[in-house]
Amino acid sequence: MTAANRIVNACFRFLFRVLLKANIRELEKVPREGPMIMIVNHVSNLEGPLMYLFMRPRKTIALAKRELWEHPVMRKLMQWWETIPIDRTGMDRAAMDECFAVIKRGDILCLAPEGTRSKNGMLQQGKDGVGYIAGKALVPILPVSHYGIEDFSRNIKRLRRTSVTITVGKPFVIELGGRRLSSDVRQAITDEMMRRLAETLPEAYRGFYADRMDEPYTFTRNM
Repeated sequence: MTAANRIVNACFRFLFRVLLKANIRELEKVPREGPMIMIVNHVSNLEGPLMYLFMRPRKTIALAKRELWEHPVMRKLMQWWETIPIDRTGMDRAAMDECFAVIKRGDILCLAPEGTRSKNGMLQQGKDGVGYIAGKALVPILPVSHYGIEDFSRNIKRLRRTSVTITVGKPFVIELGGRRLSSDVRQAITDEMMRRLAETLPEAYRGFYADRMDEPYTFTRNM
């Protein structure tokens, strides 16, 4: 990490502490070593930097839409934070390879299964590409949810700090049981991962999965 990178990170951490009132100590529950996939709900562009900066020194690598690289300042930030660029329509082979490389190095791959931001803070259905990565990697998966940050834009206009609640759930693993990763299986894995994430959120935020919480788990098992 360069001196410039450290300075930028310190500035962002300071801004987050000023603008947000977040229970960042909850992130201390994240294991300090070993490869892992972290899944988070996608409500704001702030959650990625927030997780990245306050997880340090544990390295967490996230994905972001390729359009961010079109802006010089954002491109530099994405490079500093080793973010993996993806197309809006999904991950190409190069992005997939980078994801598996992160896991192979023993770092944390941070995925937002919904793909796009939720406009109302409630969970949307996850994309099956996440089920593919999880089914191939077969490493522990940790659900980490947050809520409150969706009020940031409204609060900043009123010069108010935004309260953000972060919850680190229980890690789980994928068990394929000999099944191949067909499109149906990939989506089923993703949906189970999302329901595990939904368990860490208040009912009002569970959205697409609110009525599916009692369904049995077929592909996932608590560690």
